[in-house]
Amino acid sequence: MRVRRASGRKTPTPAEERAAVAERRTRAIEEPLDVRLRSRRPYPILEVRNPLHGTVYLVLLPEFPDRASALCTCTDFARRGLGTCKHLEAGVRWIRSHENDRPLVEERPGPPLAGVWKEIDRQTAATGAVEGPESLRLRRPGAVLFETGAN
Repeated sequence: MRVRRASGRKTPTPAEERAAVAERRTRAIEEPLDVRLRSRRPYPILEVRNPLHGTVYLVLLPEFPDRASALCTCTDFARRGLGTCKHLEAGVRWIRSHENDRPLVEERPGPPLAGVWKEIDRQTAATGAVEGPESLRLRRPGAVLFETGAN
């Protein structure tokens, strides 16, 4: 039995999800996607261009080679909820075969990410920006991005 999402669309069955993921992997191979490494630190960040459509998306691989927390900035990744898209698939394939490539942008040492998030949390708490409905909160101090559920 399929359940309707809040958006009115039906939740895909496991077989439909597997087929959708397989389709994105196929498209990543067949389409002329240009993948470039932007950074290796603190984790791989790739720029994936589609010259036919004139689009450019970022693929972030925080736990590479694990894909559990991988992200892409394209709408397919955001809307479908599959945890993948053709850009992410192309990026993972590319980085596995280009382990020694240098990034496009010179990597410079910067503040550790934990320090950056602590400062964001401090400023958010100081301004009282945590008040208001859940839909208006981008990030609560100490919370995980895109967290769902009750407070």
